[in-house]
Amino acid sequence: MNDRSKIAWLYRRAGFGLGPGQLDQLEAKGAEAALDELVDPDAHGIPPAKDPWEGVTFDESRPDQRRDVTAVLVPWFSAMVSTPRPLQEWMRWFWHGHFVSTLSVVKRPSLLVDQLRLFGQKGLGDFGTLLREVSIDPAMLVYLDGIHNKLGAVNENYGRELLELFALGIGNYSEADVRAGAESLSGWTLDRASGKARFNPRQHDDTRHLYLGHEGVHDLDTVLEAVLAHQACASFITRKLAKAILGPGVDGGLVDRLAGDFRSNGMQLKGLVRSILEAGMSGATGPLVLSPVPWLAGAVRALDAPRESALVAARIGLAPAGQVPLAAPNVAGWPGGKYWLTSSATVARFNMASTLASAAPADGPALAAATRGDAAGLADALGHPEGFGPPTSGALDQVRSAGAKSVLTIALSSPEAVLA
Repeated sequence: MNDRSKIAWLYRRAGFGLGPGQLDQLEAKGAEAALDELVDPDAHGIPPAKDPWEGVTFDESRPDQRRDVTAVLVPWFSAMVSTPRPLQEWMRWFWHGHFVSTLSVVKRPSLLVDQLRLFGQKGLGDFGTLLREVSIDPAMLVYLDGIHNKLGAVNENYGRELLELFALGIGNYSEADVRAGAESLSGWTLDRASGKARFNPRQHDDTRHLYLGHEGVHDLDTVLEAVLAHQACASFITRKLAKAILGPGVDGGLVDRLAGDFRSNGMQLKGLVRSILEAGMSGATGPLVLSPVPWLAGAVRALDAPRESALVAARIGLAPAGQVPLAAPNVAGWPGGKYWLTSSATVARFNMASTLASAAPADGPALAAATRGDAAGLADALGHPEGFGPPTSGALDQVRSAGAKSVLTIALSSPEAVLA
């Protein structure tokens, strides 16, 4: 890849794409400088991102699922397409799909917003700190029944998912570990008035356990100490992030090397993400099907589409496409890969593309390229400087007589736009 392609790849895979003119600006600095700016914005004078939910309030005495989802998602989606720190926002999205909680179970949107804030603030920091805060996060305590995990009435839900989905993976623990972990995590509850987590010693089982090979485990801190020390932990998190960035076919040897570095560096996430991105820029990357939310955010960003049309596209398309934030199908999150290439997802994506194309700014580079029949310029404007392949180029030629917005719709929903 040349520098232009490397930069476009970086922002497609870990930043919701680029807006008009941004690729030119970053290319002038060089790919390495673009990576530095993406990963370490503080060192480059990039202002902090505004809290998406600043000033948003919720009347939780009168729940309304549709209203509450809108109040959470509209500010978040707006942040995805406008943030000056796209990697931070992308990490918030990644952790939302890893440490899943849903509004239908949690009920209180303010708790989900606080969890999303946590992902944004700690998502590139120390993994151990993030895991500890997630373990007693109020939304997570409700979603996985931690508030019902008490002395004499142990609930294993979080203790199981901590090991299976969040930190180690299947095959790296026993049922006895699940039970011991659940008992050690008992006693955490939710103060309903404040919405904060609270530890109640009277509801805690303080029995000392053998857990993941460690003696004397009995509380939150000793549980997490054992989890983080497990050989599988660094590999599990590294593999999950590497697949999300480099694609599902990521080389196992690369994952092992990156995991070793991650472990020896104290499980610092920023360093891990940077190493993964460096590997991708060096060619260790493969096909990756974008799920509907990052695809839509990238399309809106590339077009600099009006806010209202972007929200209309999200409203009409994300649910049929199969991905609405705060509504993952289960604790494992959303499926990936070919799931996003089903006929229903394809139709939904086309409808969203059509909505955006109809509202694309007339002076924007994408619509201008579509108007003059410049397929290479159109691909570049959409963040794919490598251009379109023959099938897409042929499809664009076939719809040219229907007008520039039809051309733009096909380009936005093309395989090149979906395969990041």
